[in-house]
Amino acid sequence: MKLTTHKARALLILLTAIIQTGLVQTAQAHVVLSPFEATYSLVIKGWPDTRIHHRLSDQGVSWQSEMSASIATARGDEHSRFRLEGDTVDAQSYSSGYRFLGFGDRYELDASELSDLPDRQTALFILSRDATTARCTHNQVAPCSLRFLNHKGEETMLKYRVAGSDQVTVPAGTFPRITVDAWDPDKPDRHLIFGFHTGVPGLMLSFEYQSEGERKSHLTLSRLTLGNS
Repeated sequence: MKLTTHKARALLILLTAIIQTGLVQTAQAHVVLSPFEATYSLVIKGWPDTRIHHRLSDQGVSWQSEMSASIATARGDEHSRFRLEGDTVDAQSYSSGYRFLGFGDRYELDASELSDLPDRQTALFILSRDATTARCTHNQVAPCSLRFLNHKGEETMLKYRVAGSDQVTVPAGTFPRITVDAWDPDKPDRHLIFGFHTGVPGLMLSFEYQSEGERKSHLTLSRLTLGNS
């Protein structure tokens, strides 16, 4: 498959953007963080299958979330650090980048830029943690609103509802899952369907990107290591 620079850049942004979202820092019931290393299998319609590597690690005074992916001759990565003070999450730093045939770009956000809204890596952790107590659980209740900064530091809003909970079996095993349906208010025909582990904040079990009712990509957890990382 021949990849143009434009397509490669769009793909790497997709690999990270479709699996991340966020909301304003908020206090919820106390949870215990667990470091993990995960590998996701990602299938995108019209592209070769690929893997995404995801790591949440304890850095002492902060936590670090990292994701990386590669496909053909293109690759991309994201890194963020956040502090957990009580039950409040404070984003500290963020960086991301892509490369294709020697060309690429990087993006950086510091603590001052993240003082009001989190980056999308930190936001992924917050959303997965708070989904279990969200009130927007059915169509008769107004959807929840999510606000975060994208890789360029631009404010973005999504709406979401908690669609349900179940036990799901994926290649990495069988786990308790809570499902979140998120969408851009300006593009209501596009949906991001997240399946989070209910006991491990930040860890995805499944993901789907749907456009006009058609599944364009999906992700499943293929490998998982819990504990010190």
